[in-house]
Amino acid sequence: EWLKIDLHIHTDWSKKTKENDYKGKFSVDILHEKLIENDVKIFSLTDHNIINVGAYKEYYEKYNSKDNPLLLVGVELDIKIDERTYHSLIIFNYSNVKSVDLINTKLENKYASKEIDIKGRSLSIDEIVELFPDDDFFFIPHAGTTKSILKGYKNNIEDAQKMVLLMPSALEKVAEKSKQIYNEGFDTKLQSAFKSKDDMPYINFSDNHNISKYPFTHVGGANNKEHEFFYIKGSQNYETLRLAFIDQKSRIKSTEEYNKINHHNNIIEKLKIEADNVLDNNELEFSPHLNVIIGGRSSGKSLLMNLFCRNIDKLKSDDKYDKILDNAEILIKSKDDSEYKPTTSITSDFLYIKQGAIVNYFEDNRLEDLAKNARKSEEHTQAKKVFGIHKARMLSIVSELNEAYKNAYEIGANKIYVLHKSNIEKMLSKVFILYLNYEKLKKEFNKSADLDESKILIETLTTDIGNLCDQKKILELNLEEEETIATFKNIIEKKSRLIAIKTEKNTKKLNFINAINNEIISINNSLDQDAQEKTIAQDKLKQLNEDIQDTFMKMSNLKIKSQKLETFDYSLKQEIDLNGQTKLILEVEKQDNLKEIILDGITNSDTQQSIYRNLQTLLKNTTNVKNYRDNKPENLDKKIGSLLNDLKNCLDNPKDYLKYEDGSSSKNNSPGFNSEKYLEIILKSATTNMIFIDQPEDNLGNKFIADKLVNIFRDIKFQKQIFLVTHNPAIVVHGDAECIILAENNENQISYKQIVLEDEDAQKEICGILDGGEYIFDKRSQKYNIRRILNERGK
Repeated sequence: EWLKIDLHIHTDWSKKTKENDYKGKFSVDILHEKLIENDVKIFSLTDHNIINVGAYKEYYEKYNSKDNPLLLVGVELDIKIDERTYHSLIIFNYSNVKSVDLINTKLENKYASKEIDIKGRSLSIDEIVELFPDDDFFFIPHAGTTKSILKGYKNNIEDAQKMVLLMPSALEKVAEKSKQIYNEGFDTKLQSAFKSKDDMPYINFSDNHNISKYPFTHVGGANNKEHEFFYIKGSQNYETLRLAFIDQKSRIKSTEEYNKINHHNNIIEKLKIEADNVLDNNELEFSPHLNVIIGGRSSGKSLLMNLFCRNIDKLKSDDKYDKILDNAEILIKSKDDSEYKPTTSITSDFLYIKQGAIVNYFEDNRLEDLAKNARKSEEHTQAKKVFGIHKARMLSIVSELNEAYKNAYEIGANKIYVLHKSNIEKMLSKVFILYLNYEKLKKEFNKSADLDESKILIETLTTDIGNLCDQKKILELNLEEEETIATFKNIIEKKSRLIAIKTEKNTKKLNFINAINNEIISINNSLDQDAQEKTIAQDKLKQLNEDIQDTFMKMSNLKIKSQKLETFDYSLKQEIDLNGQTKLILEVEKQDNLKEIILDGITNSDTQQSIYRNLQTLLKNTTNVKNYRDNKPENLDKKIGSLLNDLKNCLDNPKDYLKYEDGSSSKNNSPGFNSEKYLEIILKSATTNMIFIDQPEDNLGNKFIADKLVNIFRDIKFQKQIFLVTHNPAIVVHGDAECIILAENNENQISYKQIVLEDEDAQKEICGILDGGEYIFDKRSQKYNIRRILNERGK
């Protein structure tokens, strides 16, 4: 849980050690009422240099149950450095009457031995350490503007920084702007690997001096403001504080930081297992953050993951567990469910990766799934469309080539164009005939196509204007807008009349040209035989010109289309940015060029010549289309189509791979390295709200797990609910798992037990199950490498 804590609450006993230090009357009952009202789970009564033993005893007698806030024994001490003092809370690992008496007796005896006035009490840090040598306590000095530790160590700030690093400490009452200054000072004392980690624990408490005004700070007057609580993550015990101070990034949140945690996702809250011959009765409750399942071989870890598949509607269970679960009743409850159900619905996006599946994404060429899991499906779809468009463009060019070949084939490449001598003599005879270049005149004066297009446009506009006027109420047209529409309507009507006039003129011109042409034909037909023969000869010359021109046009077109296909680059690459560091590449690489592919379909083709030159040999029948008896257009079309099948398939299914930030790609990296990149991308997907992974460490390097994977889980777990089966202690411990489920198999009877990191017995169990667990816990507790400081002190 996230627990509100307040380890700095005063009672009226503070007035005994400082004048007017408390306002109003302190009451344990009001204290309890205020704590419950503000949902505070752990607190301490920390008066100035004194312990209100009576208040502690009254609280323990009345409210010493798990349902009430936990009261830890504490005191606020004036710690003396030379002639200056600073304030520090001392919070003990005690929460009972006997311990209060013990700590109070030690403290009062010490003050008595120093024979100092009650209002001038102070102790040195050495005296405190000597006074409580066997007592477990936290040292939480002020680091703000009032009675700050740095003011106490004004002439020797380095000693203050060293002491804070060496003791299990947090710093209290620190303004945000001051934290950077403190961190820079601490960094000078640490070895390189531990510098600039920004993980010194800072935490603020209310420092309340008037319980009736709680949770206002100090006495709750006009100059004070309501306290903004800090939250710590864990259970209601002292060890929770220890882990929080060791790992503040994961376990300490200000109110502002706490509010940024995603509390709105639908999460899996509970799973209930009814007893059968394999599974023990059990009811598991899950964290909205990181849940890990650990255990020995065949202990039922993956089985538990499969239960989620059976009970969440979007997931598919593995049938290999069906026999085991035949007699079991498994119920589930999500946050959105009012009660347990056989199946729950999770509408948010989730990710489920089975054991060993990550590396298969590369081996099975399923990187499209990566785009989907990284919420880049739309970009992937658009990229595939680009390849589809590219393929269509290529096929269009091929179709144009085939059509050009067909037109050239129909001419006949070996056709001979003849103009007989007799026709030449008849054309050169001196008889007169009438001649009109009818086609040229018709082409010049015929505007029918343009006029028809304009007429259709005018008719469309007229219809649209009518529809616009019909909608004037819906469109709320004002008077000025209606006048504008009316003016435009008048313009359209005028242009419509203009087109009608031009159409009539165009018709008259064409009729006139046709009449003249018909008249010339009639007159020429009435001339003598020599004149008529000259007319016929002229027509033959005209036809000859047209045939030759048509041949040149069609062969020229064949050349153009051949060059267009020959220069077409079918290779294509599309990039999809997955996370700013890694890109998914879809690519069709250029192997053979199109010329080589096409010429492979022509017998004895000359690869030194162009496609056009080789097609000429087909038209002349000096070569042939492979495997066909003739060079008909339909045969060439079929041959080119079959030759391009592989290329068309490549464009339909481009190869995909990952391109990494360093310029390398998944094509030239190991499966393990690629799996690491893959996992990094999908885990950071912004829209994934729930993650299930069975043994993510499979195929992953230990360095990646330690350096990156654990930090990824830490970064995302407050926005996504995560379920992991793992054997890796770093994921459990450094990942700071909020919920740990221990799977056990005793003589084929499987049971599940929930444990938490802040439970010392649980820590021992984790060390016993996970190889290297003890080392990981040790490394976690050694938050800073303070070897430099210890070496300086000769320790």
